[in-house]
Amino acid sequence: MLFAPAVRRILLLAMLPIASLSFACSSSTKAVALDDWVDGLCEAAADFQDAATKGGKAFAETDTTDTKAAKKAFADSVEEQKKAQKDFRASFDKLGEPDVEDGDKVVKAFKDQFKANSESLDDFAATVADIDNNDDFEEGFFDALGDFNPPDFRSSLEDLADDSDGVQDVIDAIEDDPDCAVVIFQDGDGSASDDTDDKTTDDKTAAPKTTNEKWVAGICTAFGDWVDDVGAANVAFQARLDDAPQDGAAIKKILVEFLKTAQADTENLDASVGKLKAPDVKDGAKIHKVFTDASGNLVEVFDDLVARANKIDVSNASRTLADVDALAESIDGAFEEASAGFDKLDTFDAGELEDLFDSRPECSGP
Repeated sequence: MLFAPAVRRILLLAMLPIASLSFACSSSTKAVALDDWVDGLCEAAADFQDAATKGGKAFAETDTTDTKAAKKAFADSVEEQKKAQKDFRASFDKLGEPDVEDGDKVVKAFKDQFKANSESLDDFAATVADIDNNDDFEEGFFDALGDFNPPDFRSSLEDLADDSDGVQDVIDAIEDDPDCAVVIFQDGDGSASDDTDDKTTDDKTAAPKTTNEKWVAGICTAFGDWVDDVGAANVAFQARLDDAPQDGAAIKKILVEFLKTAQADTENLDASVGKLKAPDVKDGAKIHKVFTDASGNLVEVFDDLVARANKIDVSNASRTLADVDALAESIDGAFEEASAGFDKLDTFDAGELEDLFDSRPECSGP
């Protein structure tokens, strides 16, 4: 079946944040060619912009005459912005540093900007939240917006570039991609943006009605939500590690809690897949079983990871990190084994399902 590679890709997307455990306790300092580094940065920026735009859509459509409801919608939008920020930063952390003079200063400047943007957004959100429910929301909102001055990242980098040709090279490379430059230099990494989305909605397909539509939509939603949940748990995990004392017990505690969260997310995936009615095609029950077996295997993977994490030696930090690295090294093989069952999909012929995986909005994915 043609949709088998797409499903494997979902598993790989989920595997990547888990597999990053071996790097979680040390920062990456690998030097990356400038063009490759900027390409990775701009891909992450584009993903952020998409997520931020989607996150602000509900607020943009809110009836602002109801101040209490408008404040709630804005608060929800801010939370989506923060999620987009975290994902952007997680992607940034994997880039290494540009192989130019003062590449390390470029990375530090980005991280400083991330922190400044978070503080600025939090201040703005707090001001909006303080608008009295009996006051005019738009008046209060635009008053707050007038005082909202997100940090100027371009100026920060240009100050560095005054004494470094390498930093200027980074600026020039970003500006070679205008869409990327808008995100990096105008909207930073997630400060509230007033850009509107003029594109028509992608949800042109009606809500699923047939058994096959419901099955495909359900599969894509279940696995997509799982990827999002595990990814969010990983972002929180990395942040906690950054602030954690470097002793074995603290590291183990954070790791176990993260894996238990991912374990629960995987159990939810298994339950969601199990509730679906098999597709109404030849061998539909067998096709559905491939997915239920896969989700069940993933539960077993996380059960094993949690059990092994609980046994990590905490006698000293270096030993703990060695055990964490050993655990991470085994993850690739565990996920590969769990996803091997999807090979069975190649033996089935279900053109209608293939078409639905291509057309359903729930399956558009990243």
